[in-house]
Amino acid sequence: MMSVMMSPTSAAAWWLLQAPMTPALAVSDSVALCFRDAVTQAPVVGVTVREERAASRVLTSSCGRVSIAGVVRVARIGYEPQRVVVPPSATAARNTGRAGATIDTLRLYLQPSRGRLDAGAAADTVAVLETQRIIARAPTAPAGATTATITATSARERGVVSMNGVVTLLPYTSIRSARGESGLSLRGARREQVVITLDGLPLNDPATGLADVADLPLVAVQSATVRPGADPVGTGSGAAGGVLALSSASQRAVSVRTGAFGHVATEAAWAASAMGVRWNATAAFQQAANDFAFTNEAGAAPVREQRINNDERRAVISGGLIAARTQWNLLVSTGERGMVGPANVRAFDNDRSMTTRTMLRGQTTWGTTVLTSGVRHFALRYRDPARPALDAQARAWAGDVEWRGAAWHGMWRVGTGADGLTGTGALSQRRARGFAAWGWQRATSGTAGRVPRLDLDIGVRADAVERNGVQPTANAGLAWRARGAQGGSSVVLLARGAQAVRVPTLYDLYFSSPQRLFVRALRAERVTLDANAGAQGAWQRGDRRLTGELLLVARDTRDAIVWFPGNFGWSPANVGRERLRGTESRVELTTPAITLSAWHTRYASTLRSGLLTIPTPYVPLHSGAVQALWRFGAHTLSANVRHQGRRPFTAGPRDPRFELPSVTLTDVAWARRQRVAQVEALVSLTIDNVTGVRWQSVRGFPMPGRGWSAALTLQPRT
Repeated sequence: MMSVMMSPTSAAAWWLLQAPMTPALAVSDSVALCFRDAVTQAPVVGVTVREERAASRVLTSSCGRVSIAGVVRVARIGYEPQRVVVPPSATAARNTGRAGATIDTLRLYLQPSRGRLDAGAAADTVAVLETQRIIARAPTAPAGATTATITATSARERGVVSMNGVVTLLPYTSIRSARGESGLSLRGARREQVVITLDGLPLNDPATGLADVADLPLVAVQSATVRPGADPVGTGSGAAGGVLALSSASQRAVSVRTGAFGHVATEAAWAASAMGVRWNATAAFQQAANDFAFTNEAGAAPVREQRINNDERRAVISGGLIAARTQWNLLVSTGERGMVGPANVRAFDNDRSMTTRTMLRGQTTWGTTVLTSGVRHFALRYRDPARPALDAQARAWAGDVEWRGAAWHGMWRVGTGADGLTGTGALSQRRARGFAAWGWQRATSGTAGRVPRLDLDIGVRADAVERNGVQPTANAGLAWRARGAQGGSSVVLLARGAQAVRVPTLYDLYFSSPQRLFVRALRAERVTLDANAGAQGAWQRGDRRLTGELLLVARDTRDAIVWFPGNFGWSPANVGRERLRGTESRVELTTPAITLSAWHTRYASTLRSGLLTIPTPYVPLHSGAVQALWRFGAHTLSANVRHQGRRPFTAGPRDPRFELPSVTLTDVAWARRQRVAQVEALVSLTIDNVTGVRWQSVRGFPMPGRGWSAALTLQPRT
């Protein structure tokens, strides 16, 4: 069935899949080097490996075999360069008669750069004896922060076929979407308060504040890491709610899928190594009708109706390169969708929206520093065939340059940029901005990491935005390993506090809705404190591992920028105070055959303006998920049960009449991996919302019931 849908794009990609990969050094005494991020544990691609006094080699995947033994230098932009001792392989050990050096695979955990970038000064030789795991340096995640990572491979095993599906597998996350564009929410934050990065480069447009996770095809992504909470120094002050960090994949793959509601999609990825650089490119196209029946309860009596003009078409092209000293990414996406209004407002049933996004970002080492630059462009066209007078369009652009390095036992960052917008109604706005930041981090440990260990970090940042003045922020955190060793059984106590500021974007000011263009003066939104405190624990016995955490969280925001449902000015407004208090918890059990996990959040979020205190719209009091994965042979079975509690949808006191009911959604999937010749095929079948729950993500915007999807992914065997 799916082979019939093979488009010219996927056919060309299949030819690339069959083309010979960069030849590996397949010799009998080779050793496999596998690289992972020391913070997220996610695979790292595009690492340059060079034997002393020999030519460099760029690995096109996270693992590669080398036929060298001795001191090897490994480097990759964004990570501390390292020198490691590669011992002879098992075969070589037998041939030479050496005992104890029977190693076939080395796993090197690379530390993201936060200090000096001088390879000669920062890279120490690491002696490797009989271990198969090297932790070159201590992880450098923000102290006291919590993170969770999932790889694209693991997501496909669970039947996930898109980036939207990947987000639903991550803890503490929820997707808010009314008209097709997907936004991510963390700690009850609005979608423009969450920063999405690709290889550390922000995808959010400063002019709009938004990044659509669906802009990236799954074949272009290696892993996704979620980190709730503000991170002004490491990511930027705009990350008031948290960060979704994506890493790019380096692979050759073809994926085709089909599903309910007329969904058809094809994706292709290509990667190769040449001239000491890892090159990659991806292309994807998808479309869906998305028409479905629903019950309209907005009138005097329930009426069975058909949701129409809900279709979408999206095309994405991306490319990039990674070398030891530079990295560049290009992303171009275009989409068209119907712009249906609320279920009881059928006047918008013929409206159309067309968006185009272009982003070019790069970073290059300059001596012992890193220079990052980028340009972004966003265009939106809105057409109303019934009322041409409401047709509108807008174009937003942004450019920025950042320079960072090490000084005063920490890392400094300075940057400047500008953004602008033009739109219908003779709108034209430009503004300049700049920032300076400094952060310090220290990790102390005892012998072999088996005694208490304390990680600390502090940072300060000041943002200056034209017509918004200077906005200072700061953060501090600590993590104390009270018991155990890293990577084994342990108990860690952690605490973190941070601030954030988000100036009103030009989108907030001038184009917050495609239906109207009303200007409203807005002040900068300031998170005066985002804090969490709690404990993490891990229990390890052989190949069984149990982990868990419990955090108390709090966030206070002044002048929060909120769009109130039912506000027909179609413009957001500042709210005096926003207050969030709650808990975050999760637990996971991993065995070779079974993985079980669960997470839960409880957020009490309120807005206060004058004497009026109301619950924050669309922030549920309770949310959570339970996930299960069973591997048997080449098969996997999985289930993902998600729950959202009641959500207020209006600006008023908490009242069940003005809340969306709680909803529980259950997705199940089956997948089978099959190897044929030099190709590995993964077939998956997913049933979404098995119980057929009819629910609303936003008031008046119904979601379809039960759905299904089937996918086939082909990759060369590694």
